[in-house]
Amino acid sequence: MTSCKPLTDVTMRPDGQLTIDNGQLTIDDDLEAGDVGDDDSVVSPEDENNEPDGAFSALFGAPGANAAGAINSPYGALYNLTDDAFIYGKRVDDRVYPSGTVKLLTALVVSDSLPSDFIFEVGSEIEMISRGSGVAGLIEGQRVNMEGILTALLIPIGNDAAYSISVNTARALSGSAGSSNNEMNDYFLRLMNDYAKNLGAENSNFSNPDGFHAANNYSTVRDLTIIAAATAMNPMVSAICGKIEHEVRFESGGSSSWSNSNAFLTLEGWDIRGLRTGYTDESAFSAQILAYVDGKMYIAAVSGAATAAAREQDIIRLLQMARDGYDASVITVFEN
Repeated sequence: MTSCKPLTDVTMRPDGQLTIDNGQLTIDDDLEAGDVGDDDSVVSPEDENNEPDGAFSALFGAPGANAAGAINSPYGALYNLTDDAFIYGKRVDDRVYPSGTVKLLTALVVSDSLPSDFIFEVGSEIEMISRGSGVAGLIEGQRVNMEGILTALLIPIGNDAAYSISVNTARALSGSAGSSNNEMNDYFLRLMNDYAKNLGAENSNFSNPDGFHAANNYSTVRDLTIIAAATAMNPMVSAICGKIEHEVRFESGGSSSWSNSNAFLTLEGWDIRGLRTGYTDESAFSAQILAYVDGKMYIAAVSGAATAAAREQDIIRLLQMARDGYDASVITVFEN
């Protein structure tokens, strides 16, 4: 587990999440304009390939040496994982809705709780997903190993995989084979929240394993960056996050192949190693990006960006700060 040095205290507010179906944006035409975010039954999509406004390109051109002086997103951070230090922070302790970053925590809990050769049995728990969820397309009766279930969780953003992980893990650890899916999911959520607090992510509450929007599913940029840093130090989870595409062969027969929706993996001029991007109506555009800059590992984080292009610009600005150099003894906090 990694620890993080404290960042100068500032303030933050709630934001939220989106979902996909094997790369396709899922939209419920029956939703009323005021319905989004009211409860867990409401569609709240999480998709990095088909985000509204979605042009992911060098729209703004090179940010230049002084561009890192501020970001336009309301929340952001730059963390030097190699030196264990936050370098930049903007409203890092305000609440945000975590969206897909929750899946990083789900992956950490299961990979640290069960042996790497554990076989997951896909069952009726995949029906626990919220209406409008993105799925990996898992089918009841399939058997899949640890790497396979984590791939289904992290590359196609599979909410079905999240619940299969949750229930299988809880049953294995609790020994309560006869308990209901809901009881097992509640057990796993306690594991998630305890795990996050043990990492130092103390201002978060996770109410589901997939990141689907809910009012009581919240975090902060500081906490999400701490979770991302722990993910970067987990060899299996980090490697999956960095794959552009990956095929999974099921123990029960057959296979599935998915492409990663994290467009930062192909960003020219930077050594991007993975982690997550996200979008919801409540959170706007967010990202936790792992990159190598001059031999050191950094996590650049933003939340609440108005557009995908604005998010890209801010991530580049943060990475440019790392490339340009900084005084590691000084933590800089930029206000709005």
